Amino acid sequence: MQIQDLWAEGLPARNAWQHLPGTYLSELLAASAVDAVTIDLQHGQIDLPAARESILAIEARGAIPIARLPGLDAELICSLLDAGVAGLICPTIESRQQAEDLVAAAYYPPLGNRSYGPNRALMSFGADYVKTAQERVVSFAMIETVAGLAAVEEIAQTRGLTGLFIGPGDLGISMGIGPAQDRSETEIVAAIAEVREAARRHGKRLGIHAGTPEYAAKMSRQGFDLVTVCSDADLVSQGAAEAVQRFDNVIKPGIL
Repeated sequence: MQIQDLWAEGLPARNAWQHLPGTYLSELLAASAVDAVTIDLQHGQIDLPAARESILAIEARGAIPIARLPGLDAELICSLLDAGVAGLICPTIESRQQAEDLVAAAYYPPLGNRSYGPNRALMSFGADYVKTAQERVVSFAMIETVAGLAAVEEIAQTRGLTGLFIGPGDLGISMGIGPAQDRSETEIVAAIAEVREAARRHGKRLGIHAGTPEYAAKMSRQGFDLVTVCSDADLVSQGAAEAVQRFDNVIKPGIL
């Protein structure tokens, strides 16, 4: 499956977010019927060797492996793509030049200047890797600061860039409102609309991080193409808390 196949049918890509290392966890997320799993190398506990292993596990369960980068690092981008990653989300893009640098690192000439040596990725994309990768690899610039928002029109015009991805937490901090997901503040709702309209004007896809499946669905109805429906850390934390609460409810005095 390719993410472009979903978009061609007018469907959003349902994304799971992986903060914690481990191939078994990658498999569990990928097998949950999501379309993609994003391996978080920025705020997650995952390094490059662990990411390489997770890419294999995600692919094995039929989902699309995406990486959230720790920064705009051409060497790391090349390593992840050579390992088989099919998507990149780059944080804190604040200028068209930075967006162009992301595209340059992510694609082969003439679009970019990525060095050839896919090695393991050939097993995922096929022998005609250069052509296939140019068509299938997606690149998202994160808009998550006031500076990025101010430059969103120019960023959206970047040739070869797939889309814009909103980071609600950092955007809220940058705007002086504070961190949170699933934003409803008037200023942030307006900022989200500004990014959405810029993307539409320039034919870019849209992505956003969400804290709940309900908010992800709301954003997909507003035209977002890549939405996070679950996160491993949240699922574990919430599931454990719920289990303890259910246990305590049973053993309360007078129940047994």
